[in-house]
Amino acid sequence: MAYGPLAQCAFMSGPSRFRKKAPPINEKKSFKEELPPYKPPDRCEAPPPGSFMLYCFDMEELKADPNTVSRSLPLDELAHVVFGSSQDVDGMVYDGSKGVKHEHAAIYYMKSRWFLKAVNGPVTIESMTLHPHLKDSDGKAPKRFTSSNTRKMETIEPMDPKKKLTREMCVIRLGDSDRRFWIGGPLPLGDGESEEAGSGGGSGGTVGESGRSDKKKDKKEKERDRKEDRDRERSRTRSRSRKRRR
Repeated sequence: MAYGPLAQCAFMSGPSRFRKKAPPINEKKSFKEELPPYKPPDRCEAPPPGSFMLYCFDMEELKADPNTVSRSLPLDELAHVVFGSSQDVDGMVYDGSKGVKHEHAAIYYMKSRWFLKAVNGPVTIESMTLHPHLKDSDGKAPKRFTSSNTRKMETIEPMDPKKKLTREMCVIRLGDSDRRFWIGGPLPLGDGESEEAGSGGGSGGTVGESGRSDKKKDKKEKERDRKEDRDRERSRTRSRSRKRRR
């Protein structure tokens, strides 16, 4: 009778179990790839204090009571805001509707404008003309803007570039959510946008002189962007010529 590390006593423990196969175990494992947290552009900055306010309302509540007051969040000292369904991220603007992702979308302030970026799901920018009952936290109707553009809704996906929010196109919808967010404050005028006659005087800011100043500011910023692009291109060509000389 043999004993050893690979042999067993037959009459004490039965046949040897060396190389005996166990029954297969069927286990279904699902691996979820977690995306890194959203990081805004390095050049974004906080807006001037008291300039902008983020408002929120639910369509069902508004249909039941048109006098419903929007919930508000001051955007002072906030260079960017992330929207999503997560309750574990500090500073997240929450929307727990079905289909809203962990980090769904984000807005950030850069070059005196607010930009919207779809992060992990589709986002729709809507015209304020589609929501005639918009009211700020004080119950006042904002100044209303319209344009000759017949396209009053635009949906962007995560692979699409950022979109600039304007006086008219300032309402945000995450996926198929029933909740809407909108920004009140001196947003720039879009192409062909103008103030509606007899509109209210809430959080939309003043037009007339401010509208003209927005156009001047946009023109100056476009010229500055073009100048930066030209300088960048010149530096590239200079570096290439130096390499060729070497």
